[in-house]
Amino acid sequence: MIAAEHHPGRARTARRKIMEPESVAKQLWRKASAGDGAAYEQLFALHADHLLVFIRARMGEALRAKVEPEDVLQDAYLAAHRCFAEFEYRDEGAFLRWVCRIISNRLRDAADHFGALKRQDIEVPRSWPTGPQTAAGRAEGRQQIEQALQQLSPEHREVILLRYFEGLSAEEIGRQMNRTSGAARNLLSRALVELGKQMKSQQQDSWR
Repeated sequence: MIAAEHHPGRARTARRKIMEPESVAKQLWRKASAGDGAAYEQLFALHADHLLVFIRARMGEALRAKVEPEDVLQDAYLAAHRCFAEFEYRDEGAFLRWVCRIISNRLRDAADHFGALKRQDIEVPRSWPTGPQTAAGRAEGRQQIEQALQQLSPEHREVILLRYFEGLSAEEIGRQMNRTSGAARNLLSRALVELGKQMKSQQQDSWR
């Protein structure tokens, strides 16, 4: 008798997993892992807008004076492609977290590289909305998030980027920010409250 017969709940979970269709991101990951270049471009395009939000929030003023966020996005596109074999799909947000960590490491360790970076003749794939209203709405939403992040204190912005873009745990955030995991969780809670206030303030301003 197979083990699933002793555990009907486990059997139902297994059947549900088999029946559930794979997400678009996972399908693209499988194809890209098999060498499909177009699938990699589509996978990157799905996350390009979020990556730009992360890049603009992560770049310091000195670096922004030397290089455009689009240049950093292009560098990330090429860097992630070169080491794509190292990426392992775990969930829907895994690719975004992985590329954000690549960007963070390169911004931290290679400021001189970006200072001398010249945009290459390569078009970074983007996921374009189907209509002008959708495009305008998405651009406005991204701009509001970017502006709200810029209004935060450096530590509030940092903890949000580490948690929601790079996907670090409270323990990992604590080690990186020289805090206990409990202090990191408290900091994140305060940062989210402040982010909410900034977003609400921007929405009220747009209605005037």
